[in-house]
Amino acid sequence: MNDGLSRDDARAVLGVTGRGDDTAPLLRTLREHGTGLTFLTALGGLAVVDNFQTQAFGVLAPEVAASLGMEPGSLATILAVQGVAAGAAPFAVAALLRRYPHRVRLAVATGFGWSLATLFTGLVDGPVTLAALMLVNGATTGAVALLHPPLLMDAYPPPARMRVMSWYSAASPLAGALAPLVIAALVSWLGLDWRAVFACLGAVSLLACVYALRLREPVLGRWDVAELRSLAGLGQERAHGEQGFWRTVRRVLAVPSVRRLCLGLTALGTLAVPYGVAVSALLEGEYALSPGWRGLFTGAAAVTSILALALFGGRAEAAYRAGPARFMFLSGGALAASAPAFGASALSPALWLMLGLLALGQALLAVVGPCLFIGALSVIRPADRAHAMAALGLVVALGGLLGAGLLGLAASPQAALPLLTIPALLGAWAVAGIRKTLMGDLDALIDHAIGENR
Repeated sequence: MNDGLSRDDARAVLGVTGRGDDTAPLLRTLREHGTGLTFLTALGGLAVVDNFQTQAFGVLAPEVAASLGMEPGSLATILAVQGVAAGAAPFAVAALLRRYPHRVRLAVATGFGWSLATLFTGLVDGPVTLAALMLVNGATTGAVALLHPPLLMDAYPPPARMRVMSWYSAASPLAGALAPLVIAALVSWLGLDWRAVFACLGAVSLLACVYALRLREPVLGRWDVAELRSLAGLGQERAHGEQGFWRTVRRVLAVPSVRRLCLGLTALGTLAVPYGVAVSALLEGEYALSPGWRGLFTGAAAVTSILALALFGGRAEAAYRAGPARFMFLSGGALAASAPAFGASALSPALWLMLGLLALGQALLAVVGPCLFIGALSVIRPADRAHAMAALGLVVALGGLLGAGLLGLAASPQAALPLLTIPALLGAWAVAGIRKTLMGDLDALIDHAIGENR
């Protein structure tokens, strides 16, 4: 180690102190480090409104198709185009960041992009213009997962990151609970048609983008690599010579913890894709629940996930400070606990018990996500984090394809739920195994930062 910086001091800079009882309240931690909630609220707001157009199409698809004279299959094809654009966008944006390293500007610009696409959806006059807007929406929303987590890593210090990421992750279930209610209110209470609904949602989205204009670009690696180099008496890190996108991705995947994480994220994707389809089909086919009751359950489950994230964030923060081994064991345990919840739900004799078990399983999955991304991004060089998010997003998508195949093997929606225990247990094994490599990868990042392992 550098003569002026011990290994323990360097680990403490990255958030690992060896103790789990020294975690201060979040607001006090932020005040001590001179940061606030602006980044969290601005990016969280963008993450919420990012879901507006998708949620609106989920509710209003029949009205949109009928008004434009389209068959449901044609509308589904257009939505598939949006999905392709969302999948390709992270790679393009990650490559762009090498030449234009202004993440905040790109995050706000993409927000304005999907907001305008949502706003002008109400003005489309046919399938062609609708497809064009959906292409824009997919390309801009696809950049959210790539830009937001690395920005939060640089905006907030390690003692607050887990809690910040947990609250940020609550944006997705919040949107799942909020957007259908807003759409229902606009349609039922105000009597608006689908065009006016999209215009209103786009206007609300634009307000969130205007609020995000106050953000300023944080220093790359401000709280980890840059801080380590400052304490070691070194200057600013020079740009790495390997600027190619795929060479950077290969460097990211060479990190042992990231490779193990890919297995966990594959399992997470395998769980996430069939879950919603299987549950909706089960509630409609076996229990004859109307769309309204199914939507009520979806909203209630989303609220359960938000509460779980709020409660779990502090515990996970303390576990990370105590040591990566405890942190990853806790994360793997949460994923493993979702397996019996999903499996037992299919065997439940009562509807209320089945819904409770499904909500519990969904909440456990929700808390695993931020843990996995904190575990991955904490051992990756700050300049490579956007590329890592693009690669990890592809891993989750591939897991989704496996999940779709798993769902196809099930004889019925009720039989599909026990099958979800398989990827849950495999993912838990992979995630818990990261405890064996995470500390070593943290030390490798320290050595890279202070120039001992070039």
